[in-house]
Amino acid sequence: MKKEKIILVGCGQHCNVVLYNTIEQGVYDIVGIVDSDSDKVGTIVHDIPILANYNDLDKLDEIKVKYKTNKFFISFGNMKYRKSCFEYFVKNGWEAVNIIHPNAVISKNAKIGKGVLIECGCLITPNPIIGDNVVVNTGSQVNHDNVICNHVYLASGVVLSGGVTIGENSLIDDGVIVTLGTKVGKNCIVGAGAVVTKNIDDNIIAYGNPCKSIKNNNKY
Repeated sequence: MKKEKIILVGCGQHCNVVLYNTIEQGVYDIVGIVDSDSDKVGTIVHDIPILANYNDLDKLDEIKVKYKTNKFFISFGNMKYRKSCFEYFVKNGWEAVNIIHPNAVISKNAKIGKGVLIECGCLITPNPIIGDNVVVNTGSQVNHDNVICNHVYLASGVVLSGGVTIGENSLIDDGVIVTLGTKVGKNCIVGAGAVVTKNIDDNIIAYGNPCKSIKNNNKY
């Protein structure tokens, strides 16, 4: 099978995770990486060239023509910039692909957006809605009838019980459990190991067992 050509956006530590899952998936050929740091342009990461600063639209257009692709994937994890970067690429004529590890178990009834990463060992049970530019890290569970809004980052080992809603641009850190029917607002950070039994409002940092709202989220 001929592989479809794509570029990755960002070459930090999270890029290593994306590279691994892309190779295991076996669907895409990564022709290069673009980054926000011009000093990295022309260097090589894991045998893949860093082609351009992604803020240079002329260079991005050249990449489209040279490699005959407009497909991309966000390969950095910084929540402050993931949403704006994703929207920037879409606005400028790029199309996000999904990277899904073959050992992830995904219900046929799941609705999955664009630019989604689902890693090894994840379980996606019936009828969830997963938005665009969402990360579901290693071993996490998205259970029935969940709504995961755009630009959400689920770290490793997260368990979302049935009927959970996670608002746009929120980070759910390692090992968090969100109980049945609970809602987490947009632009939230839920700290590692928390057990969320009550709704969390928008723009909140929360953690603990049971989870409590600690302060407003001014990080992004």
